[in-house]
Amino acid sequence: MIEIPMPEVSFVFMLCLLVRIPVFRTEEVLHLRDRHHYLRYRTFNDKNLVTSKEKAEDILAKYGYLKCGFRRQKRSVFPDFFHVLPEMRNRLKSHPGCTRSDLENAIKNYQKTYNTPQTGRLDAGTLQIMSESRCGNSDDESAAVPFQPVQLSVRSGYPPVSRFKREVPKLTLSLNDIIMASSGKPFTSLAPSSQLTFSRRRRWMEDYIEQIESGNFDRKLEKIQEYLQFRRKKRSLHDIAEIYAFNSEVVTWRLVESGYSNQLTINTQRSALALAFRMWAEVIPLLFQEDTLSPINNVDILIAFGRGDHQNCPNHFDGFGGQLSHAVKITGNSEIHVDDDEYLTVGSDYGTNLVKVATHEVGHVLGMLHTSRNYSIMYAIYSQVIPNNNFELGWEDRKSVQKMHGTCEGRFDTVFDWVRRRPDGQLIYNTYFFRANHYWMYENRFNRTRYGDPLPIMPEWKGVPNKIDGFVHVWTYLQDKSYFFKGRYYYLYDSINDQVAPGYPRTISSDFRNIKGSKSPRIPDNIDSVFFDQRNTVLYFFKGKYVYAYDVERGNEGCCLPGYPRKINLEFPSTDPKSKLPHNLDAVYYSYSDRSMYFFKGKYYWKNRAFNPLDRRRRNTIVGPKLISSKWHDICDTEM
Repeated sequence: MIEIPMPEVSFVFMLCLLVRIPVFRTEEVLHLRDRHHYLRYRTFNDKNLVTSKEKAEDILAKYGYLKCGFRRQKRSVFPDFFHVLPEMRNRLKSHPGCTRSDLENAIKNYQKTYNTPQTGRLDAGTLQIMSESRCGNSDDESAAVPFQPVQLSVRSGYPPVSRFKREVPKLTLSLNDIIMASSGKPFTSLAPSSQLTFSRRRRWMEDYIEQIESGNFDRKLEKIQEYLQFRRKKRSLHDIAEIYAFNSEVVTWRLVESGYSNQLTINTQRSALALAFRMWAEVIPLLFQEDTLSPINNVDILIAFGRGDHQNCPNHFDGFGGQLSHAVKITGNSEIHVDDDEYLTVGSDYGTNLVKVATHEVGHVLGMLHTSRNYSIMYAIYSQVIPNNNFELGWEDRKSVQKMHGTCEGRFDTVFDWVRRRPDGQLIYNTYFFRANHYWMYENRFNRTRYGDPLPIMPEWKGVPNKIDGFVHVWTYLQDKSYFFKGRYYYLYDSINDQVAPGYPRTISSDFRNIKGSKSPRIPDNIDSVFFDQRNTVLYFFKGKYVYAYDVERGNEGCCLPGYPRKINLEFPSTDPKSKLPHNLDAVYYSYSDRSMYFFKGKYYWKNRAFNPLDRRRRNTIVGPKLISSKWHDICDTEM
């Protein structure tokens, strides 16, 4: 057997003890004053510190590293990620069948997973990691055991379960600013502001609670209840082809009444869980909807807090420290359990952040497994590398979950770049994607959408209607104006005051008139898109299979230049028939960061390969189509 040096154990014990002593803020102590004595007790009496070989063997067996000494139990049809039962670990002790080599290999595998020197010995560093709080799911999914659904008892003493503004200012810039910047070198990538991320998340949770308390949440749920029931009946007609996949675009969840936490208000619990689901919804095409009305058996994911022997679950919680939570997937449904003996917090730098824990467990429900990368949300140990309040899903987490659930696709009403100046004087080009009543800001320098998007168009863009037809920024040496178009109207947007200018909207027919003496048709209403071409300072309106060229230098009488309207495919030809532009385009826009012209239709985009903003000959060559999601990542709807 392997011996443990006593000085090392003593050192680890003292180190872990010091790490586990939290520094309480006064308001947090008052908030938990009914449990303050208990918090003190569990802080100084953490039985989950690993200070002996026997406890270390338990950890190795519990999380799937030590598999000798017992017969594997029959697995359930659907892997539930659970680890070895307590009685199975006792069998290991009562029927020792592990050799020294078995133990050394188990320790080495554990050390490899958690990126420590693979000594095969229970050294101080290994014991410290074993003592850390972590997810209760096994690191080896093959250690799964059968599971019984949650017991739906009613807990007495609890009441019945009865946005935020754009952070980036818009700024109008001169033509010289834009021309000079568009020909410069790419900007140095900067890390997003963690404080802004936390601020957006906090406001989102506050809004969620407000929706619950005002009754708007229940009213919305009643409206979509018929759809949810139809979805459930449709799902019941099909076998689940993949154990990790939900065969529906909407997944429902519920915090069960028998499983409320003692530490946070019910609405705080619900908003924190909702935020955890939303973080995954921002990167995959699944929508997550809290459902408090459907029969309990029709809800896809049930969530409960508990202590020790909880909710008819064979995986007992172990008190403060140790196991924080676990997730299980059974036939057609999933469950998430959180240990209520932990010091659970929301929006605090102290304790165990509920959003962080829930996001990890939702990842398991979606099919994600533990990873050895400590910067990943799927790292089994409650990682101090990942901050409590402003953490986000990393690039690898996003790509991993998308391999199972796909990427977000969909058409947009319009796409455009908005230019702003950084404090150091450099210009940043963020791309805005509008769809129906919400929008995303795509941060090109980070190659991803802004965390927390989408946001509602109103009141973020004051006076701009939903479902707009197009946007254009007209800038010459004499003009610098931004317009939105919808139906027979257009809106001049005042970027200084961040709202539609007084006196607008106005009709397109009144202000985009024909040149005197011209027999060309006027600019039509209900356009498909609009584009300002800086190569010749002409405004192009797209409608059906035609494009109209409007001379902005002529003021309100600039339609149309000779030869227009013209067929789109003659104006923007392609060398390959497969690259031919379709009719009724969704959006046409110029990307300042790419210095390129793009066309959108459905989930595809085309590029004007010959486009150069300084090319006065206006050469056009269209290539494509390609999936929008292959270039602009994670533009996902998050709500029904």
